[in-house]
Amino acid sequence: MRCILAALFCFASAQQLAHASSPAVEHSIEVVLKTDTAEILIKDKLRVSGRERYQFYLAAWLGVESLLLDGREVKPLVQGAEYWLALPDSNTHELQFTLRGEVPARDSQQNSWPAMLSSSGNDGFFLPGYDAWIPRDESGRVSYRLKVTVPAGQRAVATGKLVSEQLTEDFNVSTFETLNLGEPPSLFVGPYQVAERLGNGLRLRTYCHQDLVPLAETYLEAADNYIQRYQQIIGDYPYSDFHIISAPIPVGLGFPNLTYVGRQVIPLPFMRTRSLAHEVLHNWWGNAVSVDYASGNWAEGLTTYLADYALAADQGREAAQSMRIKWLRDYAALPAERDQPVTAFTSKQHQAAQVIGYNKVAFIFHMLAREIGQDAFDDGLRGFWQKHKHDTASWRDLQFAFERAAGQDLDWFFAQWLLRSGAPRLSLGAHSVNQDEAGFRTSVEILQPVTGYRFQLPVSLTTVDGTRQYDITIDDTLTRVEFVTPTKPLYFQADPDSDVFRLLHQNEAPPILRDVTLDPQTRTLVASDDAEFTAAARNLASRLMDTQPRFDNLAAAQQTGNSLLLITTNDRLSEDLKLLGLKRPSALPKVAYSAEVWTARRADGAAVVVVSAANTNDLKSLLRSLPHYGGQSYVLFEAGRALSRGIWPVRRGALFRDLAS
Repeated sequence: MRCILAALFCFASAQQLAHASSPAVEHSIEVVLKTDTAEILIKDKLRVSGRERYQFYLAAWLGVESLLLDGREVKPLVQGAEYWLALPDSNTHELQFTLRGEVPARDSQQNSWPAMLSSSGNDGFFLPGYDAWIPRDESGRVSYRLKVTVPAGQRAVATGKLVSEQLTEDFNVSTFETLNLGEPPSLFVGPYQVAERLGNGLRLRTYCHQDLVPLAETYLEAADNYIQRYQQIIGDYPYSDFHIISAPIPVGLGFPNLTYVGRQVIPLPFMRTRSLAHEVLHNWWGNAVSVDYASGNWAEGLTTYLADYALAADQGREAAQSMRIKWLRDYAALPAERDQPVTAFTSKQHQAAQVIGYNKVAFIFHMLAREIGQDAFDDGLRGFWQKHKHDTASWRDLQFAFERAAGQDLDWFFAQWLLRSGAPRLSLGAHSVNQDEAGFRTSVEILQPVTGYRFQLPVSLTTVDGTRQYDITIDDTLTRVEFVTPTKPLYFQADPDSDVFRLLHQNEAPPILRDVTLDPQTRTLVASDDAEFTAAARNLASRLMDTQPRFDNLAAAQQTGNSLLLITTNDRLSEDLKLLGLKRPSALPKVAYSAEVWTARRADGAAVVVVSAANTNDLKSLLRSLPHYGGQSYVLFEAGRALSRGIWPVRRGALFRDLAS
């Protein structure tokens, strides 16, 4: 899935550079797909203008049966997937393509996106618009009307408004169109059962494989609720339809007015309760307002903030704080050499990119809302939407929208958080408590050695009468704060609710799996003489590590200084731990399990992840599930299902000061 998204966004980035100089193209497309043989016939009538040469691309599996230019047969020049056709002049011309081919089956042994053009057989087909299954020029910006004919028993759905359907004994015919310029159409076909909900001018649909039909109404209700929620926050939903399509391949993709989700994922609770909200919201951010990738991708972080984080906040203050702490722990696990400025993020190509482009950016929006106030933040969002819907926008455009709403210059804010890597590092210096006629006078030094940051730092002071919170402006390496209270102070804490994006101290960040999986210097030791177990372990390491695993022997693993991933069997775990100078944590829950995964630190602070399984099959059962638990300190599994997970408890960290002692 990471490779799929990377391919999508890298292509979109190229689109942004080209479409401004190339006029958009109008397509009228007719598709006939024989799902039993994967044979496809495509007729595409398109109108081009403002150019004297039409340069386009076609998928390698398609052949040009005929091409008419203003009604006359012509032959383009061809080099690989690239075609050139000279036009008589720069006026409007009509091109008529007849294309034939056989949609290739997905290679299940590869995870890269170009191998995933379709699923196999009648289970479903997927033709991404950016793969040039219709002629695609360098702009990538089109309008279209698309008519698709498939055999009875199959249903077709595409990006764009559903205009009409004709269901017969032999064929099902569906027509779609787009009213605004956008990316080329993506087409999805499968043996789908359709459920529908109409209301408020919108058509909501699920296209489900038979086994998922019982979930259709639940998904329609959830999608309806999310659309209404974001309309109230941002503005009217930008399309006429929203479709949820079950995919026979393991993906999770968002497109204008639809989402395409692996059929194994749809039944999982997180998909409906969190991921669906994220995909619905992308119809505003990333689809209707597309991203100017030259200045970085703001859409993923904004969507994470308004969907994932906002849903956590609905559960209460503790849930919201827990998500912010998780983001800070993930960032603490990111090696300094893999850090990057926010403006360098374009797509989620690996875990490190998610830490910056999703988590850090969402945290920045949280701090912005605190800086300018929630009302101004909401007004800024609505103004940004009204100005840029169905257009492309940059980080600078977002900044201008929030400046107008807040009535203040925010260049300092966006510059420090977007243009530089790294984060503030806070600690407490000297403190004193003195009593005079005014009461108890408490003084605390707040240290911030990383220069150039300015932010509001929440602090709390607890006295025998209770706790009060204050916001302190930090804009220097040393800030002294003083409080006068009528009663004796007990505790002082800076950033008590984790509201500032900062680099955690080690005693604030217990080891998590990402401490090891994000580190390119991690050594991996597979402790087994069994060839099949070793092969499974090496495969698991490749899935877990964000970079190519570095496999080492026992002697190298015994050397300290580097992170370590140990994969072993339950029957030899104790011996391996003894050889490596490690101890199994006593805090692990006492439950029956077939595989255990936990973290620790060596004496020098280097992080360790231990994976132990009863046998090869139990190890293989972790391949799909374990990579999703990177933010945990431990996970216990039974047959691939997580029985227990958690984060090691943290003592009061470096920003807590006991004033009573």
